[in-house]
Amino acid sequence: MNEPQSPAANGQPPRPTGRALELEPLAPDAPPPSDAPVNDTGSVPAWAGTSKPAAARVEEPQRFEFTGSGSEYFKIWIVNVLLTIVTLGIYSAWAKVRRLRYFYNNTRFAGSSFDFHGSPIAILKGRIIAVILLVGLQVPILNFIVLAIYFAALPWLLQRSLRFHMANTSYRNLRFAFLGTVKGAYTAMLLPIAFFIIAGAISGLAMWKSPAIGGVLLVLTMLGFYGLLPYLQYRMRRYYTEGAHAGASPFALHIGAGQYYVVYLVAIGFMMALGAVAGVLALLVGTTAGLDIMTMAKGGDLPMGKLIFTGILVGSIYLLMLAVGPLIVAMLQNTIWRGTSLAGQRFKSDVPVPKFMLKWLGQTFLTVVTLGLYRPFAVVNLARMRIEAMAWTGTADSMIAVLREGNQKAVGSEVSDLMNIDIAI
Repeated sequence: MNEPQSPAANGQPPRPTGRALELEPLAPDAPPPSDAPVNDTGSVPAWAGTSKPAAARVEEPQRFEFTGSGSEYFKIWIVNVLLTIVTLGIYSAWAKVRRLRYFYNNTRFAGSSFDFHGSPIAILKGRIIAVILLVGLQVPILNFIVLAIYFAALPWLLQRSLRFHMANTSYRNLRFAFLGTVKGAYTAMLLPIAFFIIAGAISGLAMWKSPAIGGVLLVLTMLGFYGLLPYLQYRMRRYYTEGAHAGASPFALHIGAGQYYVVYLVAIGFMMALGAVAGVLALLVGTTAGLDIMTMAKGGDLPMGKLIFTGILVGSIYLLMLAVGPLIVAMLQNTIWRGTSLAGQRFKSDVPVPKFMLKWLGQTFLTVVTLGLYRPFAVVNLARMRIEAMAWTGTADSMIAVLREGNQKAVGSEVSDLMNIDIAI
């Protein structure tokens, strides 16, 4: 990608940088304004040139760019897959670091790339913990104990993982940091996890005495958990955003839990509408098939073309229901980043939701028909669409300024902490 030329190279005066609003002073030899007062000698008084400030110039939001390509990432992806298989999964930690570095290095803001400096060892520790948990869950006597330990340690693991990722993310060699506390992680996750554990325990005891009542309570517990899921996501996002720092400047979140519920209500409405259409089409297919069977019984021919067409139509409706996932992803990205700020400057996100859903379906189809070989191309294409939909109202100089302020103090303890761990967030 070619570096953008400076305005001076195009014969234009350089644009101001720094603050979003900046006054543009008059040049020393600029002609006076047409309404400037003139004294007896025909010259303009010294104060006349500054009597009216020049118009304030508003900086346009600086958009993010993504410069990666599917062919480049395919080479990294295929090597990662092969080495992970050969090493029985051990290389997956190094594979993740290579993947993150590729996407960070190809994400650009104001002409400069981000970078990732994480050690694979921290990721490998997370993999080992996951394996131990999976093995423990297979033991009948230990499975409940292992599950309880996992839920009890999950907030601590999450806080360490966030510290690891943020402390190893940099922009122009200046690092970010995560200063959220373990107590904050437990506070953010305590209510939803406590509800799930207590309600699940009550359902289990009730089922032991009365399977019918226990089954009803279990269903209600699952519905309650899904009802709390948007709230849990909101609390976790607030914890993550407000703990993330660029230098000494914290990020800020300006949305409430209600906006998360709006996203999920839209997704539920989308599913219900598609389900209704699919139901009507299925009814028509059933009726048509019944008439066709009667026709065959009388010695007639079965109109296969009509059935195939209707089957494809119904299948397409159910395929669209798979797009609920990308619908939620796109809407949440727009909602979250439009409500996020850094150093008083807001982020922007304008992912086109219908276009993203169709793009995701197309990329998924190509991945399936190529038996997974198209996956790296699909990942790059979808990442480009999401990254290039984002912008920040601040400038590159603003980003550098907030990162430099207190950067060494914020980063030192994070990087040197031997307890860093990654749990694949």
